[in-house]
Amino acid sequence: MLPSMKAWFAARRRAWAGLGLILALLQGCSSLPPQPQRPDTHAIADYAETPLARMMAGALPADGRSGFRLMPYGPNSLATRIELARLATRTLDVQYYHLAIDNTGLALMRALRDAAARGVRVRLLMDDLYTAGEDDMLLALASCPNIELRLFNPFPGSRNSSSGRFLASLFDIGRIDRRMHNKLFVADNAAAVAGGRNMADEYVDNASGSNFVDMDVIAAGPVVRDLSQAFDYYWNSDVVYPIQAIASSNLDPAQAQDLFERKSAAATPPKAADPNGGSPANPGEAVAPFFFFMLDVPFELRAGRMSALEPANARVLFDPVTKTRGKNEREGNLHGTVTEGVVRWLITARRNIRMVSPYFVPSDAAVQLLRDAHEHGVQVDVYTNSLASTDEPWVYVGYTNHLPAMLDAGVRVHELSPSLSVKRRRLGILGPKQTGALHAKVAIRDDDQIFVGSMNLDQRSAQLNTEMGIIIDSPSMVRQFVTGLLDAGSAYTVRKAADGSGLEWVETDDDGRQTLHRVPPETSAWLRFKLRLLTPFIPEKEL
Repeated sequence: MLPSMKAWFAARRRAWAGLGLILALLQGCSSLPPQPQRPDTHAIADYAETPLARMMAGALPADGRSGFRLMPYGPNSLATRIELARLATRTLDVQYYHLAIDNTGLALMRALRDAAARGVRVRLLMDDLYTAGEDDMLLALASCPNIELRLFNPFPGSRNSSSGRFLASLFDIGRIDRRMHNKLFVADNAAAVAGGRNMADEYVDNASGSNFVDMDVIAAGPVVRDLSQAFDYYWNSDVVYPIQAIASSNLDPAQAQDLFERKSAAATPPKAADPNGGSPANPGEAVAPFFFFMLDVPFELRAGRMSALEPANARVLFDPVTKTRGKNEREGNLHGTVTEGVVRWLITARRNIRMVSPYFVPSDAAVQLLRDAHEHGVQVDVYTNSLASTDEPWVYVGYTNHLPAMLDAGVRVHELSPSLSVKRRRLGILGPKQTGALHAKVAIRDDDQIFVGSMNLDQRSAQLNTEMGIIIDSPSMVRQFVTGLLDAGSAYTVRKAADGSGLEWVETDDDGRQTLHRVPPETSAWLRFKLRLLTPFIPEKEL
């Protein structure tokens, strides 16, 4: 008989602790150094005097609202960041969960370095989870004049090895399990890009293998000051450390600079799609007007102009750093979190709720809220990854544990098909390398407001990671997203079998013909068996 989950995890913790003790005796434990003295710094207050602010002013409504544009296509979203870095004259504030040392990350880092060389103050805040083996490059970037790089919740030991740094921090596992999942890019406190994209090849259609469907927004106006305030809050918190206090390098400054110069000069970011040449997947195909304006942003910036943005009031949500210390988890609540803010917003719906999340693992309380919404006449739709499209099969297990209850609650569930999305080419703006893996985090309430951010609808985003997002009051942006960036035919609809034998995945073509699948489509029997075998041992709060 298998032990209970609680007993199994207790045994696992004892085993890991024993291994940690052995490792500690062999190589010594790693702990964070004392926090060095560092002055607080803040976003500039005189942003209106910058050329970028003057450019954006002409694209904003006269009534004081902010302006936005959806950015669904990765290459153009990256190009927008690079153009903003080129146009900045005072400050760049950059915050990422994953900024990779690959073609995409290096291209962005070089743009930051070039801006700093012009005298722009660059503040770069990175989560430390994905930085193993990258200290030489990061220290080289941080050594450039006008650039300061800080690490969120860093790993102090075994910096060159992903597994080694975890083993060296075993006695501190409660801390290092909590990460900064935010994604934000602010130029001159005048324009910003925020949303779900990390800065790595697979998020901007630049990987040779699987790439993600994702979503950002470019923003200008008052909302940018709120985003800058969120950045300052994290930047000046005591959970971030200057990289020089954590990392070291065997390279002297000249060698480090030469390494950065050679690697960043060789970076090949994806080419932004010019909407005048058609869609990314089919250059001969005309681009719908609102797609045109989404794709045209970096080209407008390059030309030194910006056409009208979508006018909207907006509200920025960001998590408190006390979440990183386990405060919400200890107190058994979500007070002050992005998850709480989004839930409170969604339950005000009167007609419909649409939730798009690559990882969807609701709590029992969340399922009950969806049931209550359905009973009050609100139609709830969830769009998430299928087992075939997800990059995290373990999360899919946590999701399927709640799937029957969601269906019983009246929720319509749609799972993205990697093959159908590529075959149909209708899931928003897909490039030639796109494979239909979902990474966008979007929610819509009543066809009039839209949330775009970094928060997944899962237990990790609710309890462990910090998140950020924007609720935008714009029926126009909702229409653009629903009509242009969602395609029911690119997804399977999940339902309970009429005979009570389990679940069915329904594939529907344009003529209404349906194909039924009795197991998760496009998956192997071995994958399904492996997940079924390990399901009892997967902790939902880690997903």
